[in-house]
Formats: sequence, C-alpha cells, structure tokens
Amino acid sequence: MSQMKNRVKSVFTNSPSLTKFYRLISKKAFLKKAFSKKISGRGNKLKIKSSVLLIDCKIEILGNNNLINIDETCFFNHVTFFIKGNNNIINISKNVAFNRGGELWIEDRFCKINIDENTSFENVHIAVTEPYSQISIGKDCMFAYDIDLRTGDSHSIIDTNTNHRINYAKNIEIGDHVWVAAHVTILKGVRLMKNSIVATRSLVSGIFEEEGIIVGGVPAKKLKGNITWCRERI
Repeated sequence: MSQMKNRVKSVFTNSPSLTKFYRLISKKAFLKKAFSKKISGRGNKLKIKSSVLLIDCKIEILGNNNLINIDETCFFNHVTFFIKGNNNIINISKNVAFNRGGELWIEDRFCKINIDENTSFENVHIAVTEPYSQISIGKDCMFAYDIDLRTGDSHSIIDTNTNHRINYAKNIEIGDHVWVAAHVTILKGVRLMKNSIVATRSLVSGIFEEEGIIVGGVPAKKLKGNITWCRERI
C-alpha cells in the first residue's frame, strides 16, 4: 500500500499544476482562503506562479517599488509577508515549503530575503530590519519550528564615549543543505557553510567557515566535524 501511495505521489509531484492539486487534497484546503492582501504605495509587484499554494496567508506592503517573487510549486501555510519601506525584495525559489506558519519581515530600504529551492520550514520568523542588509538561505535546507533569524536589533546601542551607534545590521548567510533544529536564534553576521547542523536551543552569533559541522550551545560553538545529514531515517 505504501509503495502504491509513493507512486501516486511521484506522479502528482512531477508536474507543477498536479503538485498544487495534490497539496490541495492532502491539506484539505479547497475551501480555505489563499491570502489577504493590503498594499499601499507605488510600483509594488507580486509575482506568484500559478502552481504556488497559499493557505490563510497575509501579504502587507507599505512603501514603493517592492517585489515579492515566488517560483513554482512553493507552499505557504499561515505565513505573513510584511514589507515596510522602499526597494525591498523577497525572492523564493521553486519548491520551498512553510508547513506550519511563519513570517517574512522586512523594514527599511534595499533589503532582501532570498531562499533557494527545495528548502523547508515548519514555523520560522525571518526578519531583515535595516537598510542594505539581507538574509540568504541555500538549497535543500531544513528548518524546524520556533526559529528566529534577524539581521539587526531594531533599536540603537550608543557608545557613550563617542556618541556613535555600535550595533548596525549585518547579513546572514546560510549555505546549502543546512539543518536548523527547533528553538534556535540566529543573529546578525552569522555564516553557516553547507552540510551543517545547528543543535536545538542554540544561540548562533558567529561565523563558521568549516563545512559539515554540528554547532550548538549559548553561544553556539563547533561540537563535531566531518558530518552530513539526510531527511530520511535510515
């Protein structure tokens, strides 16, 4: 029976339109609202391929010349897209899935969120909060739930000796095939290389240049090297 089910699923998921139909059936989403939309400003664009399935999502844009671009066969369940500012981009490559909720949040100008293909999320908050900063997530990554990524602190820290701000935003870069476990916070300036794992309840605040490692702790540090991972239990 399981082999037959897998064959049927394979047939449906080899076509963008059939993939959407398969998800509509499996998620019992035929009668659910796709998304609500509130857009204020000029030159804002939504480019969402017809095979994308959205369930009870919210899209809010306040500003000018912003773009949300979503490629084939993506899935979003109870996700909020929020942009406040000008000339910002949210770019989602094909077959990305937000299965249980989440937020894609941009505040300011010339910010970007980029998520590459075949990456999955359960419930994740992704926030780019200062100008010219971005979050980039690679291919075939796997994020669990209660995860927070943010490029900035949203408020200013001032050095009283110089009267200058000392906590400007920094980019976040997640490589291909990275697994982030539940209850993780990823702060500004973080870089994780491909084939890595972030252990549950970690606070990641540094740069890790080595591929195929497990990091964990508060703050996170390298725990083990020479590893990779797969979604299946083998």
